[in-house]
Amino acid sequence: MKKLTYWGIVLFIGLLVVLAFWWVKAEEKDRKELLDQSEQIEKERLNDFFTELHHVYGYLYTAENESLQLFLKIDEALREGELSATLLMMETTGDKSNSYKETKYTLNGITDGLMVEFFTTVDGEPTKLKGNFHEGAASFDLSFWTTDQKLLFREVTEEEFKQRYEKFKKQ
Repeated sequence: MKKLTYWGIVLFIGLLVVLAFWWVKAEEKDRKELLDQSEQIEKERLNDFFTELHHVYGYLYTAENESLQLFLKIDEALREGELSATLLMMETTGDKSNSYKETKYTLNGITDGLMVEFFTTVDGEPTKLKGNFHEGAASFDLSFWTTDQKLLFREVTEEEFKQRYEKFKKQ
């Protein structure tokens, strides 16, 4: 009888080990499927973002007093997250003969469709601009070296930019 009890306990423990092994494998499979789904969802989000980004002509920021306009044009955006862009800074001078001043900056950066970082050189110093896209590629905020606040850049069409540019030059 002792032998039977002993084998019963061994069989019960063996059964528990097999069940535990099966349960761990099932959990591992579920985790892998969730990870695969998460990766697919992230891939689709990035594809949608970069498709949208490639259709944007440029981004415009205009100061409240309209003395400053910034136009950022994405020249190249790779799906791996690398960006190259041009920033046109237009400032009013207050001088009647030359009412505004333009400065162009070359930007290189990275994005994951949520955050964005650009790197440029301002007055010989390396400068980093950091920001975040707002639900897609239609707008983003970006730090700027002349202010402590982030500036809101919004998507503009080529026609809208040209109209704003001509209006700015006439100020």
